[in-house]
Amino acid sequence: MADPLADRLRGLLGSDVYTEKGRLRSDDLLVRERACHSLSDAAAAVKLLSGQPFPPAEVMEPLRRADRLGRVIEDASTEIRGLPLLSQDKVWDRVRGGVALQELLQFDWALVAEAEAVAEVLCRAPDLAGIDTSALDGHLARLRAVVADRRRYVQVPA
Repeated sequence: MADPLADRLRGLLGSDVYTEKGRLRSDDLLVRERACHSLSDAAAAVKLLSGQPFPPAEVMEPLRRADRLGRVIEDASTEIRGLPLLSQDKVWDRVRGGVALQELLQFDWALVAEAEAVAEVLCRAPDLAGIDTSALDGHLARLRAVVADRRRYVQVPA
């Protein structure tokens, strides 16, 4: 029976993910790059929205907010790229099984989906004041939670 979550992730990434032992690690990196690409789009949107290089004083606070937001997005991207590789045999022995692989796919789907949602919120905003900060904060919080949960999931118990 086809797995709808795996099919959605394959469609989003344009690649057949998590299918052969030799490709598992490269697929893991592909998922990270896809999520970071969306976060890069989000950071570019923040820079575009900030506009002038030397703005008047009355617009400096929103620009400072945009700068902080850009750093938060870059930090999330760095954290995703720094996730531990699934390289230990104990991890792969656990992941290769059906339920564990489904759990890993769920983490990866959430990682990519939340990164894209961050980019979408920022790309839709007409200007800095138009950013839906509550939606953005929610997506960033869920992204950080998924990163932390995925990191814990792939750790090998001592």
